[in-house]
Amino acid sequence: MAAQFCDWHHANALAALADIRQNRNAVDRGHQLPQIIPTIRDSGQIMAMPSSSFMRDLWLTITILFCGTLSGINIAKLAPSINELSISFGLSLSQIGLLASVFTIIMVAAGVLIGGIVRGGGTKRILMAALIVACIGNAISLMGNSVASLFIGRAIEGVSLIALTLTAPSLLTQHTDPAHRGWVMGTWGGFMPLGNGLAIIAAPYLIEQGGWHLVWQVGFGFSLFVCGLGWLFIPDDNAPMKRQFDLAALKLAVALPLLAIIGLSFALHSLVYQTLIQFMPLIAQSLGGFSLVEGAMITGLFCAVNFAGNLIAGQAIQRGKKPAHIVRLVFSIVPILLVLLVLFSHASFLLFLFLLLIGLVSGGSAPIFFYLVSRANDDPQNLPVFVAWVFQIQGLGMLIGPALISWVVETTHSWNIGILCLIPACLAVIALSWRLVLPNAKTGHHAA
Repeated sequence: MAAQFCDWHHANALAALADIRQNRNAVDRGHQLPQIIPTIRDSGQIMAMPSSSFMRDLWLTITILFCGTLSGINIAKLAPSINELSISFGLSLSQIGLLASVFTIIMVAAGVLIGGIVRGGGTKRILMAALIVACIGNAISLMGNSVASLFIGRAIEGVSLIALTLTAPSLLTQHTDPAHRGWVMGTWGGFMPLGNGLAIIAAPYLIEQGGWHLVWQVGFGFSLFVCGLGWLFIPDDNAPMKRQFDLAALKLAVALPLLAIIGLSFALHSLVYQTLIQFMPLIAQSLGGFSLVEGAMITGLFCAVNFAGNLIAGQAIQRGKKPAHIVRLVFSIVPILLVLLVLFSHASFLLFLFLLLIGLVSGGSAPIFFYLVSRANDDPQNLPVFVAWVFQIQGLGMLIGPALISWVVETTHSWNIGILCLIPACLAVIALSWRLVLPNAKTGHHAA
């Protein structure tokens, strides 16, 4: 009997050892370790250990947020530097407009192409390449010290922007817990207002200290910093590298009506957001009597509260709120605030208050769109192409919005009329929100 017991015990020990070795090998291959020790919650015999997945996902999200913030800084650093650049290089108004539009032109012209390359080349590899490209763009603008080098540097930074914004959602989808997807995408969605706000607030001080060169030098230093951050803390790719353009993923993206609806909604959101961001110093000066410096500070605060709106929207998704409901709520409130802004524009404090409220509320839409794209298909490897297709459509709003509103203001000589022209875009998003539904994996139908 004792011998049988020993044999039984020995066999169990060998089986357990084999399981441990198997799991260790799985970890070495990059697979997730299964839970081999059960937790007995109901009986109270074993207390569950706190999961580290939240902190892991939080740190990864913050790391990638820093990388994305670089894109927002590179876009926004131009606006406070326009006067300094115009004096240094004698830039015409058309040259300034083209310099400001380089990012968007590249997004519209080459977004899908870059997305296909990202899909085939691997997410972390492309993200690191994008960060290095941003460093190169900064360096070319600095070392060239000419109008041509500025344009070339901005164009290279635009390529970096596209690659960063396409790879980040894919990395987050691959390496974070699906249960955390709401707040992860909400946090990541704030990369643009956070970068914009930092650049708009810091650039005037830097220009005062060392001219536009110091702005680009600080941008170069920040690029190097996020390069090191990404290399150290972003996990390696799960998928093998492909060297060809992924045409199949592009065909799938174009065939999904949901992505087109997300892209159009995002474009209308960007039309409103980019118009307000670009013209806010002038709006604050013309309507509220603020100085241009004060207008720049208001713009920076607008970006800060917009980032807070991103976080709130992410938490709302995490708590089970329907994405379409959040979008409808946001774009129902924003038109009301725009009307109030126009009605009370003569009162400086109320103008300031309504601008900040618009920034806070409108921040609730961008993370929703990123979240919906991340859930549009079961294969996370398709996500770069999906995001590229959405960005391709979204870029049209960024191009059309400021140009259209500036034409309206020049024609009517009224910023109030220009602001009211943003309301139809908000109402169109409300109409589109009824089609912002996700496919239900169990039934094959769509769920809100």
